[in-house]
Amino acid sequence: MKSSSLIVFLVIFASGFLMPWAVEGAPKEIGKRGVCPFIRPAMCFVYEPPECHSDWQCPKKQKCCQDVCGIKCMDPVDTSKPVKVTPGKCPVVTGHCESHKHVDDCQNDSHCLNGFKCCSGPCGNSCVLPVKDSTFPGQIH
Repeated sequence: MKSSSLIVFLVIFASGFLMPWAVEGAPKEIGKRGVCPFIRPAMCFVYEPPECHSDWQCPKKQKCCQDVCGIKCMDPVDTSKPVKVTPGKCPVVTGHCESHKHVDDCQNDSHCLNGFKCCSGPCGNSCVLPVKDSTFPGQIH
């Protein structure tokens, strides 16, 4: 057997041997289960280099998520658990946003403290004091 034929044979053999391993060893999902936690917008004075570029670079069940000053491995949020709902309704908002930048300070009521409710505003979601429902005097819905 000529040396060029031997090289071709070895290349074909190696690719046939390694290809199934690469496919079988690959992750079955695009990312890990769960979602990244909500991070409140904040001023960042020093940006940190990314800790990861994909979920698979993070240990155990952690996901690769955007943090205040960079990208880090974080514990995911379990979306199957019920989310806290603050009683009351969101106030009616009129007007429009003067800024071109929409910023969400919350995604749901669990991100708000002290009985505040996450409501849509002209420039994004924010935590506000809920209004009482007038159909049931004395009760907040």
